[in-house]
Amino acid sequence: MNAVVKNISLKRRTVCISDIHGHLELFQKVLDKAGYTSEDSLVLLGDLYAKGPHPAETREYTERLSRSPDVHILLGNCDEPDSTYPHILDAGEYVFVHGGLSSENLSGLDAWGCMKTDAFLEQGLSFSRWVITRHWPVFNYCRKIPCTNPIIDLEKRIVAIDGGCVVNDCGQLNAFIIKDGAFSFETADTFPKVRIKQPQKERGGTVNITWGDRSVEIVEDGAEFSTVRHISTGKLVTIPTAYLFTDWEGRLCGCRLGTDYFLPVGAGETVSQIDEFSDRILAKKGGIVGWIMK
Repeated sequence: MNAVVKNISLKRRTVCISDIHGHLELFQKVLDKAGYTSEDSLVLLGDLYAKGPHPAETREYTERLSRSPDVHILLGNCDEPDSTYPHILDAGEYVFVHGGLSSENLSGLDAWGCMKTDAFLEQGLSFSRWVITRHWPVFNYCRKIPCTNPIIDLEKRIVAIDGGCVVNDCGQLNAFIIKDGAFSFETADTFPKVRIKQPQKERGGTVNITWGDRSVEIVEDGAEFSTVRHISTGKLVTIPTAYLFTDWEGRLCGCRLGTDYFLPVGAGETVSQIDEFSDRILAKKGGIVGWIMK
């Protein structure tokens, strides 16, 4: 099946959001933080309802928004295949697609490939106009220091905006903003905010275990933390034992989140707390994820 392409025009300011995954609270929160109004264009890049806590309510809210001619929605791989939404939105200088493009010529592209292309930034493609995409959470591109903020590749002219809302333990919902050719973004997550008591210097950042490269072996098994060897890099990483997982036969497969990065923080600074352990917390600061010792 060939991809359906819809030509659209954008207002001076455009807010782009993807992978809401039925999280209505974060959707509304990030729209508010982005200052979205009816004077803007809104582009929703697919995967809007599935997997999250409020799919029906998110659908109802999104359908109300879509009554405006300046709200544009395209299909993602988790969306209902019989939807009337297109696979590609062509706005001239900007092309919006959920998964990726195999060519800058939009005619005759494969629909499923447009909805689901893993690791699109790593396919070796570049474009003469901006391609705004998602599907592959930006966290999966971060091989050393985990981050959930949009990635803007100036050389390839590709923007990846999926913050991993719902699907990543450290995920957030990103609103990518285009105004007069300039880019900015706002974020929203559900993590509690905590104030840091002791300052800490930055260290580590040599490996981040991502979804597509998560195979590990246990070097030292512990009740709260275990040391594992990341198979592809050979790096040793201390991770929460609870983050390890096995396949259906009970064989160790990998870990769902593993980093040796320790965030730089000052005493009194506020961060988002993702998880807490006896001697440390897993935190997020400005979209960057790492450990902070108590």
